[in-house]
Amino acid sequence: MSEIPKFIKKKNKDGDDCLILNPEYEKYRVRQRYSIYLKKSGIPPFYYDIEFDDYFGEKNSEAYKTIISYANNLDSETTNFSHLYLYGNNNTQKTALACNILKTGMRKGLKAKFVSAGVLISKLMKVQGYSTDYEADKFITDLKNSKVLCIDDIFDSNKTLFWKREESKHLIIAEWDTFLREIVSSNTKLILTSNFYIDNIKNDYSGSLFELIDRNFITLELTENVKRQRKSDLIKAISNDTISENECT
Repeated sequence: MSEIPKFIKKKNKDGDDCLILNPEYEKYRVRQRYSIYLKKSGIPPFYYDIEFDDYFGEKNSEAYKTIISYANNLDSETTNFSHLYLYGNNNTQKTALACNILKTGMRKGLKAKFVSAGVLISKLMKVQGYSTDYEADKFITDLKNSKVLCIDDIFDSNKTLFWKREESKHLIIAEWDTFLREIVSSNTKLILTSNFYIDNIKNDYSGSLFELIDRNFITLELTENVKRQRKSDLIKAISNDTISENECT
């Protein structure tokens, strides 16, 4: 039972007591739903408490402002059939920003899902052809039924063992092509993160996949390296603690 009452008493214009929906109860229910959505989203727990405000990069950059605007309008028709491709080197906070887009969606009551590209392509390979893997099929269907979907580290061939086998490469390309086309033609908003610019898709995968991404996605490059900033902040924190201890002795 919640300690926050669902209804509260209020006097009407005639001075009689009447029950109205408690605004605080509604806020509580939103927080409760968000907590449930978050645990079911697939977002790694590391990103649960990292928010947009924790971004170390330039917050006046066009890339960051576009990401914020997209997140805030997830429940608006303005983002229907529009998708994001976030790319940059390692430690540029692509995944953290993508997770925050998902969390913004969940706070709006939207079903959001996170999956690594390596896990997803493995599931897709298990259900291709005439093979039947009910667990993998259920997993994929759940992703397709989400309103916002993030695929992390896509198009990194080193992230899947299937790519090591020459005969599997054409199947992987075909599976990505089929899955992504289905998603972009649905009402699911798709966020892809990658270490590679989209030209790599044309060179390493196929021209068809490249055209699909180039035509349907807003490509945003992230350049700020969070590792250097974290190390700098850690050094400052240690230095400040050392100074404080010396002042006390």
